Amino acid sequence: MNDNLKSFLSVLALVALGALGTWWWYDNMELRWQSRRHISEAAMKDRMLAATLLLRRNGRVVDGAGSLGELVLPKVAGGTMILSGASGTALPGQAQEMLDWVRRGNTLIAEPRSLTSAEKAALAALEPASDDEKDDEEDDEADATDKPASVPASAPGKAEARKEDEDEDEDEDLPPGKPAPASSFAAAADGDPLTDRYGARVRRDAKACRCRTQPAEADKDKPEAIAAARRERDKTVSRLTLPGKTYALELDGDMEELVSLPGATAPLWSDDDGGAVRVYREGKGQVVLLTTDYFNNYQLDERDHGELLLALTELAPGRHVTIVRNLNVLPWYKALWRNYSLFLVSLAVGLALMFWAAVRRFGPIVPAPKAERRSLLEHIDASGAWLWKADGGRQVLLEAARDDTLALIRRRAPALFRMPESELWAILARDCALLDADVIEALQQDAASHVTRFTRQIRTLQELRNHYER
Repeated sequence: MNDNLKSFLSVLALVALGALGTWWWYDNMELRWQSRRHISEAAMKDRMLAATLLLRRNGRVVDGAGSLGELVLPKVAGGTMILSGASGTALPGQAQEMLDWVRRGNTLIAEPRSLTSAEKAALAALEPASDDEKDDEEDDEADATDKPASVPASAPGKAEARKEDEDEDEDEDLPPGKPAPASSFAAAADGDPLTDRYGARVRRDAKACRCRTQPAEADKDKPEAIAAARRERDKTVSRLTLPGKTYALELDGDMEELVSLPGATAPLWSDDDGGAVRVYREGKGQVVLLTTDYFNNYQLDERDHGELLLALTELAPGRHVTIVRNLNVLPWYKALWRNYSLFLVSLAVGLALMFWAAVRRFGPIVPAPKAERRSLLEHIDASGAWLWKADGGRQVLLEAARDDTLALIRRRAPALFRMPESELWAILARDCALLDADVIEALQQDAASHVTRFTRQIRTLQELRNHYER
């Protein structure tokens, strides 16, 4: 090998080594943008924030309430009410008020409570599933795939459909007597007064539980494991065709499904197997029962949950949407104010008046005065004080003093009263060394309302009297 070939191969190896080092640097050392799921503080405080923003962007007027007790239900605007993630916690009175509100042509979206032990036993008696039947279902894939499509949209659910197919075996599986209707379960201590009337409950979806809808922890970053989990999760998806629509919405039940109790009410319409959404007629309005809270911040972006929310709010003519985040009972002070506000206001006013009366009499009570005869001067002083405050009392005092003074002057100097009044007032002022205006004000004008002027009128009359008494 000559030197030129060696040099060429050395340069080629150096170039390849440099390219490999450059690729390793950019792949491992350079900063790159990665998308990460971030939940804002506002979304953490309000799990219905995303639904609120979606509804407002589509022209709905949205109001929120922390609990059902904060609302005055008869005064809630017409439209749609969403009870978010609160199943089986409404009081009987609240449930009746909500149903009355729905009957006026509104829509209520709620979730029924889970099955109790007694209800599970009743459903187990109605749904016998032997190993042979399970094997037949697994062997017959065609029948299993066609079965959901054959169930009408208004079917009450898997439990009720199976019950109708096994009418002949019902007597063997059930104890003697008629099965207990759904209303009998409503009388239980843990009954739901809002949704018991429809006989719908929530239970774990056995089909979803058998599917691995999430990849294993060790394979959570592997694309093939994620794709396999997605395919398994697609098997649990419910499909709902809305009235008047030609396409189906996909809903993720989150490993839960709706089931019907014995004697349950048939829904107006529902999804393909009645396990995710059921709509019941209530007066002029509708009650929508969901298997889970599809509209919170964590599930609204899944499948077609957002479109389902908009579609359900269009069932009622009103554009107003009320979102109730909790059905918890009000704190004692809020409940007290809501039910007894008039009594509390009256009590507060009464306490304020009692406090005001006590403040006015602050200190020890003055002893009652002795019943002794008072002097004449005290009676005169009290009468003058009363006349000063009474209407027209000042004029009475002034005219009494004026008549008494003129009578005295007429007795002492009767010749003065033969003169005109203007000359008479001038002579009286000159003889007594008073101002003409003061004399005229005292003898001619009405009683002054001001204390100083009234005192000057009386003092002028007293000086005239003193002058002619000498």
